[in-house]
Amino acid sequence: MKKIYITICTILFLFTQLIGSSVSEKYGDRIELLGIAFKDPLVLCQILIAIFIAIVFVQSGIDKILDRKGNLEFFEVHFSKTPLKLAISLLLTMLTILELFSGILLIYGIYFSFVEKTTLWIFYGFVISAVTFIFLFLGQRIAKDYLGAADLVPYFILIMLGIMSMY
Repeated sequence: MKKIYITICTILFLFTQLIGSSVSEKYGDRIELLGIAFKDPLVLCQILIAIFIAIVFVQSGIDKILDRKGNLEFFEVHFSKTPLKLAISLLLTMLTILELFSGILLIYGIYFSFVEKTTLWIFYGFVISAVTFIFLFLGQRIAKDYLGAADLVPYFILIMLGIMSMY
């Protein structure tokens, strides 16, 4: 195992010597990827996180529209022993709107970041996405689906990292 580690370290060292410079030495305070200049690596991270979360929400929102009946049946069973059972249809509609709005806002933010060179709309998309995940988390906790609630935590942390990278 130690030999493998030493071999990997040697390869990485030789690779860095071959390249001859770090990203900051090569680009200064700007980086370039596939001919697209970014202000700094954090902007690239914000865009990639936004793409990831937009995919999650747009796909989920579209699924809730295309299979509303199946989602409604799932929600009725999932929340049957909670106070939320009285408003399942309304909550599903609200969740669908929030997910689609979050995803579309992030897509617009990605577009805006390339056109205007600012990630302001990605920030707004992250905030709405965080609120949406908080609602999802609350619903899972109320339904006592603790594993389902725990599955949402990495998404929420990713969004928090995106927001924190704005500063």
